[in-house]
Amino acid sequence: MRNDKRRRLQANGRMSCPTKNDDETNVELPPIRTPGPIKIWNTIDGFKKVGDKSIPVKIMLQEIPEDRYDDAIDHMVTYFLVDEPCCSALKVIGDPLFLRDLRNVWKIILKQGLSVGAFVENPDGGKPEIAGLNVIGVEVKDDHRKVENYKITSLLAQKLIYTVMDLCKEAHIYEFYNTDRYMYALGLSVHPSYRGHALGGHILNTRLQIGREYNIPVTSTAFTSAISQKLAARCGFEVRFEKDYDQILDKEGKEVFPNIKFKTFKVMARRLY
Repeated sequence: MRNDKRRRLQANGRMSCPTKNDDETNVELPPIRTPGPIKIWNTIDGFKKVGDKSIPVKIMLQEIPEDRYDDAIDHMVTYFLVDEPCCSALKVIGDPLFLRDLRNVWKIILKQGLSVGAFVENPDGGKPEIAGLNVIGVEVKDDHRKVENYKITSLLAQKLIYTVMDLCKEAHIYEFYNTDRYMYALGLSVHPSYRGHALGGHILNTRLQIGREYNIPVTSTAFTSAISQKLAARCGFEVRFEKDYDQILDKEGKEVFPNIKFKTFKVMARRLY
C-alpha cells in the first residue's frame, strides 16, 4: 500500500486505508472473464418458500450479465449487509457514505466477470429472480490493480474493508500455495426465500469450475461467522488464519467489531486444481 498520510487507520498497528477522490478516476481491476456468451456453470433443483410451502424450482448458477450488476448489488445491500456479522457490529445500514463506497467496490469486482449468480426463471416472463450470489474477484500478486488501492471516502467502509483485507494478508496465500494469483470473494448471500436447501454450498462449490476455466488455482476468503465457516469446511476449505474478534483492535486498543455475535474470524482457502 502507498504511504499516504491521509489513509492511516490501524488494526493491530498494521492497517492503512486510502481515501477516495471526489472525481471518478479510480482503480479498475484487471478483467478476467473472456468475451462470449454468459457461462452457465450448473443447473440445480432448488426450492422457494412461498408462505408455509416449499415450491420446487430450477436454479441456474451462472456468470452475472452486465445488465444485472445493479440488481446484484441491490440484493447484497438488502440481504447480505443485514446478515453479515461484521457489518451488523459496525451498524452500517443507513450510512449513505458507506453504502456508496461499498456499492462502488462491489461494482469494480463484478466487472472482472467471475461473480456467480443463482437465477430462477420468472414465471411471468420478466427478468430472472436472483436467488443468491457470490461477489468474486481475482487478485494478481504483482498487479497494482487491487481493491486495497481503491480510494474510499467513508471511514466506516475503510474500517470494514481494509481491516478484513489486512487480516486476510495474514494467511500468506501467495506463499503457502506458491501461486501468483488467487480468487477471493466479498460477500456470499442467499435470498431468504431460497434458504435451507444448501444453495450457499452449491454457489461456493462453483469456484472449482471457475478456477479451472480461467486458470486460477487457489481461492481464499474471509468467513466471518461460525455458520459460513462450517459451510466452507464442508466445501473443502481449510483454515489458513484465524483470530478471535475481541483481539482485532484499532490503533487505540478498541475492538474494531464490538458486540459481534460470533467468536472467531477465519481466513479459509483451498486449491481448485
